Amino acid sequence: MGLVFRKKHKEEKQTKNGNTELKTAKEKNAWSNVLKFLQDLGKALQFPIAVLPFAAILNRFGALGLTFTSITDVTGLHITNKVGYWISYIIQQPGKIVFDNLSLLFALGLAFGLAKDHRGEASLVGAVFFLAIYAMTSVEHSLPEMLYKNVLTFKSDSGETFSSLFYVEKFGSDGKTIIGGIYVLNIGVFGGIIAGCLSAVLYNKFKEIKLPQALSFFGGRRFAPMVGLAITIPIALLFAIIWPWIQWVLMRFGQAVANPNNPAVAIPGTAVYGILNRLLLPFGLHQILNTFFWFQLPINGHVISPFTGAASETTEWVNGDINAFTRGIEGSGFFQSGFFPIMMGGIPAAALAMIMAAKKENRKMVSGFLGGVALVSFISGITEPIEFSFVFIAPLLLLIHALLTGIFIAITTALHIQVGFGFSAGIIDYCISFAQSWGFANYAVDVYHFTANPLWVLLLVALAGGIYFITFYTVITKMNIKTPGREDDFGSFGITEDKAAVKSELNNKNLKSDKYTVMAIKLIEAIGADNFVEIDNCATRLRLIVKDTSLINLAKVKAAGAFGTTILNKEAVQIVIGTDVEHVANAMKAQLAR
Repeated sequence: MGLVFRKKHKEEKQTKNGNTELKTAKEKNAWSNVLKFLQDLGKALQFPIAVLPFAAILNRFGALGLTFTSITDVTGLHITNKVGYWISYIIQQPGKIVFDNLSLLFALGLAFGLAKDHRGEASLVGAVFFLAIYAMTSVEHSLPEMLYKNVLTFKSDSGETFSSLFYVEKFGSDGKTIIGGIYVLNIGVFGGIIAGCLSAVLYNKFKEIKLPQALSFFGGRRFAPMVGLAITIPIALLFAIIWPWIQWVLMRFGQAVANPNNPAVAIPGTAVYGILNRLLLPFGLHQILNTFFWFQLPINGHVISPFTGAASETTEWVNGDINAFTRGIEGSGFFQSGFFPIMMGGIPAAALAMIMAAKKENRKMVSGFLGGVALVSFISGITEPIEFSFVFIAPLLLLIHALLTGIFIAITTALHIQVGFGFSAGIIDYCISFAQSWGFANYAVDVYHFTANPLWVLLLVALAGGIYFITFYTVITKMNIKTPGREDDFGSFGITEDKAAVKSELNNKNLKSDKYTVMAIKLIEAIGADNFVEIDNCATRLRLIVKDTSLINLAKVKAAGAFGTTILNKEAVQIVIGTDVEHVANAMKAQLAR
């Protein structure tokens, strides 16, 4: 009897252990799928974001020209220099239209980026999906008003009732009398993201559907827009139920955090954002965090003129810190300003510290690589090639980098410095933002009229450079961290190649003399030609889907010239190449197609 009981107990225990292991495996697989989707989302977000840098240049220079060639007062617009005004108008409008329609661009870009075959029909579904949801939720007298017209209300002086879930007070000339309400509910970039993601799901599911012959014209890819239109009805209703409350909370959050006059919230709030931004970098998830603060967070304030600091009579609500800074909203720029000292001073200094910490025999080779990407960081604000030189081999350096980023963002917030960017925090964006930043400084009062001056950013750049250099050099040398040039088997790190060897290798393979082709060949050898499923890229990384990531030779990947590798799960891997990653991706596709 005891033997039977023990045998039964053992079988139950084995079954329980087996179920536990199966459950754990399913949980790991589910997390891997979530992580892969977030990675794909981060990659797809690059499509709409890629248009911003040049759009920001056109918009800001055009707006600056309009400021000096016209006057807008209570009686309307007065053009003081017709030729200058119309030239400025022509320059500004192509850039302005991008920022005015970012939500739609996100819907188009994500639908295209997440579609398996990257065809234009997916973008059509995304556009239809977003426009339908927008029409039913983000215009006056639409579904939210049907549901919440009498919730959290305020009254105008004439007795008209408005819900503060989607209206804000419109004040009269005295600034106190409520003369009406301004409809502010807007699904914004978040709505564009949802529309783009769901459109891609529908497109991927129905793009090959077959219908009866009489309806065959509407089959395949033509079927997805129709399904999309039908799905918009419940999705729009869901947005109408939930989004007014979410935006109401976000507006209060934005008023608290994007407000330097409330330092108890603004300083730690922006600092925590900066720390999380850098900590999420190795996984490519910082783009998702950025999307919320840069494009969705509602910010309210007067419109401040460049240079002069003249303020509009009324305030405006604008979604997203980048959009708000571009518009000149007084509380904008605090989620961007602190990155300028880091990307123009800190990261280049970290590169210099790694050069000086390298072994003497390797220093020249390391200088060629790190010196070039340090210059890229200073000019354009692209820092990943440097950051990926240390984030995986020394998590302590990543933690220091994240904390220093938070500290400098806290400093710029405390000083009321407002500098924005269209792409990233390099000298180019600093220059094109200078006029607007100077206007914010002129608008500031008390001591902040002095501390908010954008010229202080240059001092902070030098300060960040000094702190980063001393900190990184000390930690690297004292802890003997194997940053580039300190490895025992340093080799070439893929930075430079012996020209004769490269030429010989190309001749043996009958290939064109091209460094990207050489790198592609080496990466394919490291990963395995039969191991590839999908090759894609974002701004600086190869984003690969493979059959088995355990088959990748990471040492060979590094020797091929990669700055860092992130294994996400059994099938997904990211390899940091740099700003010319697209050329490498194209060369890899060409080699695998041979």
